[in-house]
Amino acid sequence: MEKKWVSDFLGVGYRYTDIFMNILLLFTDKKIAVRIWNENIHWWPDDKIILRFIEDNDYYWFILYQQGKNLLSKENIGFFKKNPITQNYLRFKKNYEQKAILRFALYKNVEMKIADNDKDEEDGENNETEKEKEESKNINYELNIIKRMKTIYDVKFLKINEIEDNSVEYSLIKNIEAQHA
Repeated sequence: MEKKWVSDFLGVGYRYTDIFMNILLLFTDKKIAVRIWNENIHWWPDDKIILRFIEDNDYYWFILYQQGKNLLSKENIGFFKKNPITQNYLRFKKNYEQKAILRFALYKNVEMKIADNDKDEEDGENNETEKEKEESKNINYELNIIKRMKTIYDVKFLKINEIEDNSVEYSLIKNIEAQHA
């Protein structure tokens, strides 16, 4: 069974407040996140989960997959995403010790209008332009971390020139770069 690579999740987040650092795969749709977890990640044995951070200039490749095959998973999937190197990534890399916790999270923006603006609209005294209305909105972001978790013991931080030619990571990166060339 060939591995299906998933890259259409929102991104990667990091949480530092637990004993071991958390890696969050960010989604905008709870149904999709829960389905992927229940049908696949739930069945991954912790000691078979592979996580690689492959640095390439100002970017890094996030590559997460299960080593080998699992007969209980619906699909043989892995996750990858090319991300800019950020202070959060560097902090995770610096403070990583022995293992990390994998979790899924929902990341949504919630727009909230200023209370005075709502009152004016109710009174029919709103003479604001569309631009002013947009500026008066506060955009807040909400992060809901799903309780399920997996422990990842095999985490490596590599440079692009350090990966082996016959590795899963090398094949994936070269295939992606060839598609976008």
